[in-house]
Amino acid sequence: MTIALIYPPTCDPTAPYLSLPTLAAWLRAHGKKVLPVDANIEAYDRLLQGKAMARMVQKICSAHKRLDQKSSLDHRDQMHYSRLWEVAGDLSWVTDSIDDAVSVLRDRTGQRFFHPPAYERAVQTVQAGLAIISAAYSPLLVDFTGYRTPFSLLTPEQIRSDADPEKNPFHDGFQAVADRMKANKVNLIGISLAFPGQIQPGFSLAYHLRQQLPGVHITVGGPAITQILVRQTPENQTRILGPFDSAVLYEGEDALLDLVNMLEQGEVPERIIFGRTDTPLAHLPPPDFEGLPLEAYFSPELVLPYDPTRGCYWGRCAFCHYGLCRKGTAKYRQRKVGDMVAHLKEMAARWGCRNFYFSQDAFLPKTARKLSLALQASDLKIHWSTDMRPEPELTEEVCKDLAAGGALSMALGIESASPRLLKLINKGIFVDRMQAAVENLGAAGIAVEAMCFNGFPTETPADAMATLGFIRTLKEKIALFICGRFGLWHGSHVALHPELYGIRRIWQMKGDELGTGLFYESRVPRSPGDQDRIDGAIDRLSDLWWLHDYPWAGALSTAHTLLWYARKGADVFRRHAAVPDQVALPQEKSNLKSRFNMKQMMARAGENEARIWQTLVHGQETVGREPYEALAASLPRAYPMDAGRPARLKKVKRK
Repeated sequence: MTIALIYPPTCDPTAPYLSLPTLAAWLRAHGKKVLPVDANIEAYDRLLQGKAMARMVQKICSAHKRLDQKSSLDHRDQMHYSRLWEVAGDLSWVTDSIDDAVSVLRDRTGQRFFHPPAYERAVQTVQAGLAIISAAYSPLLVDFTGYRTPFSLLTPEQIRSDADPEKNPFHDGFQAVADRMKANKVNLIGISLAFPGQIQPGFSLAYHLRQQLPGVHITVGGPAITQILVRQTPENQTRILGPFDSAVLYEGEDALLDLVNMLEQGEVPERIIFGRTDTPLAHLPPPDFEGLPLEAYFSPELVLPYDPTRGCYWGRCAFCHYGLCRKGTAKYRQRKVGDMVAHLKEMAARWGCRNFYFSQDAFLPKTARKLSLALQASDLKIHWSTDMRPEPELTEEVCKDLAAGGALSMALGIESASPRLLKLINKGIFVDRMQAAVENLGAAGIAVEAMCFNGFPTETPADAMATLGFIRTLKEKIALFICGRFGLWHGSHVALHPELYGIRRIWQMKGDELGTGLFYESRVPRSPGDQDRIDGAIDRLSDLWWLHDYPWAGALSTAHTLLWYARKGADVFRRHAAVPDQVALPQEKSNLKSRFNMKQMMARAGENEARIWQTLVHGQETVGREPYEALAASLPRAYPMDAGRPARLKKVKRK
């Protein structure tokens, strides 16, 4: 058999992800023929080009013309028109700039990639390109972390509807994938859904492959689909699978190999195949990147992922649930240190890689130190980065050893600097120990990335400000930080025992058959004014760093960030905090004119849209096209301006 493993959009295009190389290595170790396909980088390589962008602009202009000629606009038309108008100022320059922007991201010399203004312009251009793609396929919102429509992933029927080619910017690329499957006479296709943003594109790809290759077995696996299916009844699991013949839940190595063997023997597998949650790592080979387009990633230098461990050795944080397990976190396992060194040597030599990201939940400081000492003894000159808990074991001496062994950066799970909240979430570490870990790592020259969040149930504004104060006090030792908003997840201790966390009730929206959204009501709700003040404080604190969204340099643990640390030092994003203010993008111009008062219409449409969703989520506690349309139908229509004068484009503030 020939087995194709496909990683679909939408995700980070700057480096390969771990799932395909891990599964490919395991199957090849057992004599299987594997064809890996990174459809994510292929999709963005195809879309983020001048020719493709010109087609998007034409599509936007056609939609604008159709809407502007209407005698009046209902709420959905107003939202659509607003999306087109938001990108109107970028239509005149992005098409001519996008090719150069991508070339900056791939600049092998590093001269432009590591030049802050050039890098900033490239990032902003690509972000503008993504906004144009989204507007062209409105109401879609697509970027490197998400793929969303107002009713996406609610029901199997909606997934099928969103897979239609006219709604899918990746369709042409999916046809190219189908042609490759035919040319290679593929017998089994496995689609890996690691992140939520890949779910709809992965299903869309599967529907297209099912049509093009009706006799080929198509299976699906990965954390994102596992988290959906483990909560469903057997009947719902079968219904949700749609175009897939089977699904592998939890870890995939043994289960996928068994599936291959069954198909080779002519047997019919179950639709739901359960993998292990505790795969021993001792007998697993290193990831195998053979066959992936390593020169195509949007990066000047290769950064490869590696998995020294799986699962979390602490596994008790109340907010945490993700990955290949039913609740909490997966069981902790680690490779032998000798195997880690041998694998890294092999990968460095085979792929010419000097920078590695250890893709794992948390690295034990004791194990990390042993690895660092072993790497020094082996004289393997590499950089590595990973996630850690800010443990008391991160002493000054240990941190020096980590740095000497190639440790480049550590993303620390700080979460909060409120002693009460740390106790409530069962973090198991006190504020003074966290501070010592930050200071010791920073003093050793290791870039410290602080991961925090606000909005945990019962958190007060004072609690939130304590966390921001912690970051500000240690800013000279912190390379980057993030302070996100708490989200409730199925399988977390908070969701399983809400009464312990000041939560009055939890609900799932009627109409959300896949259960992708979870809502709760706190006994101590935070006022909008308090949240606005916290968000404002976060914004002011952020001004002290040169920050970007994932997956760019200035976001935590990204390939680009690691390369900037390696080239420019751990303090690079503090030193260049003012770069965005120094970069001027092309002057916004547009040939689009409007018969409507766009400033007024956009403001009203946005307010009405927010009001609809507030009613659906917190009033009706239901979601779907029909209840949405019922509320939208009652809203006033927009009419052209009486004087018939065209509206002038208003400059949209960039974020």
